[in-house]
Amino acid sequence: MALSFARGLKAQDPMAEAVGAIMGRASLGDASRGNNVLSIEDGYDALLWRVHLIRQAKQSIDLQTFIWKNDESGRLMICELVEAARRGVRVRIIADHMVSDQNPEVGAFLATVSPHLEVRHYRPVMARLNPTLVQKLSAMVWGFHGTNQRMHNKLMVVDGTVMLTGGRNIENTYFNHATGMNFRDRDVIAVGPVAAEAAASFETYWNFKHTVPSAELKDVATVIAGGEFPRYATRDDYDFGGLFGALQEEADNEELMKARFWARLRQADRVEFIHDEPGKGRGFFSSDSNTTVELRKQVGLARREIVVQTPYLILSKTARKLAAKLKRNFPELRIRISTNSYASTDNIMAYSANYRLRSDYVGKLGLEVYEFKPHPGSLRELMPQYDEAAQRGVADKVSKPPFLCLHAKSLVVDGRLSFVGSYNLDPRSVSLNTEVGLIIEDEAFAHELQKKIERDMAPRNSWVIAKREFPLGLRAVNSLIDGTLSLSPIDVWPIQNSSSFELRPGAEAVPRGHPEFYSRYREVGDFPGADATLTSKGILTRFYKAVGAVFTPIM
Repeated sequence: MALSFARGLKAQDPMAEAVGAIMGRASLGDASRGNNVLSIEDGYDALLWRVHLIRQAKQSIDLQTFIWKNDESGRLMICELVEAARRGVRVRIIADHMVSDQNPEVGAFLATVSPHLEVRHYRPVMARLNPTLVQKLSAMVWGFHGTNQRMHNKLMVVDGTVMLTGGRNIENTYFNHATGMNFRDRDVIAVGPVAAEAAASFETYWNFKHTVPSAELKDVATVIAGGEFPRYATRDDYDFGGLFGALQEEADNEELMKARFWARLRQADRVEFIHDEPGKGRGFFSSDSNTTVELRKQVGLARREIVVQTPYLILSKTARKLAAKLKRNFPELRIRISTNSYASTDNIMAYSANYRLRSDYVGKLGLEVYEFKPHPGSLRELMPQYDEAAQRGVADKVSKPPFLCLHAKSLVVDGRLSFVGSYNLDPRSVSLNTEVGLIIEDEAFAHELQKKIERDMAPRNSWVIAKREFPLGLRAVNSLIDGTLSLSPIDVWPIQNSSSFELRPGAEAVPRGHPEFYSRYREVGDFPGADATLTSKGILTRFYKAVGAVFTPIM
């Protein structure tokens, strides 16, 4: 499909209309007031929104991401950004180096395609885009903290007035276009003065001493000097694999975009952008980063209920102490957490740390933990493109059908305060990776967000973690052994005091702790949804549970 390189040139468009109205009502001197917000749940919509914003941009696009892959979605984004730069929009991209595309030829193209586009890389290894294994290992030995500390930020700011943040990186899996694993994720859009604060944060990363332009990387510079690299002159050169025909048309449909996005923006009482500084504090681990301190403060205000969604559930000692304190002071407080199951997770080491500690979560802290199913009952509601992805998987001879992995990072406190961002409940987000997000004080937004998380917690979509039933009072004995060993460096006890449960057919759902819980739910074992009882994944999970305590701070 050959579309024009000139876009977004109309005097009045959906973005200009919405931004003009919102900024006209914004209060001077307080960036937290006068902002309109909208959460984006569906992966297809998330990509559509990004393409539309890029096409609407008039002055600038600043984009930060932890992962940028050279797949169809990644190339679509690059194509759109290149077109924006060619029409005079200033485009700046910061990608974390560790897990993004590392092709020096692509780097050379992006470094030379337009004077209005520049790509920089956060903490590249040995000043190279594609370092060798020996170079990577050497960097780990001589600078472990510098190599291990990553930029996990996901941020996009357009014209200094519209911002997007959340959990999504740039890859097919985040936009419902993968034939295997697809992420169940969440973005939040904010239009208003808070976007300027996000832009200022981007600027600090752009000028950070360890954020290096592509053209200054040794292997990219060599390719540029040689002149032998591809130039993508037309949209067809990017090879989208026939995936985005409808999406590209929809992104230019002003009435559709207005109805689907712009008209759904709602003013929030208060919106605050929180972020870490580049480098994540001083010392080997940072215990007082901005995001960690701010989120800890907001959680500490809870009196009735805390609802959390996180792909990885590895609570630090500080977090466990805070939860215990809150439960002591407010006995009726409920803490509900939606996270990945063994069958849905994309990080088996992180899951093993959760598996190691979850009996304490349930037994000692009284947390209500729900583990997401890879094929939830609401699968086609959560991923409307499922059948299309499955058909492409069959054509590509993919062995398994698509499945969902939870990746959203969200929080609701007492039905009034929300957080959506890049922050996981794991040690890396606490101490190592830089993070960003929005704290939104607004009951209507909090209510809608909580309903979406509760849908993922529903019995058709998640297993619930509860104490196992043991005969003859053996639960206390097993709790003592399991709990004691879970705190030690070596934990080889094979019987968890907790297990996964699912609702019996025809039964009505009740919370864990309800007198009829065990009559309405049945135990389905430690690893429901797995292909077999003993797989390499299961062996690794038990192995990491046994000896992984030492690695927990960097998971």
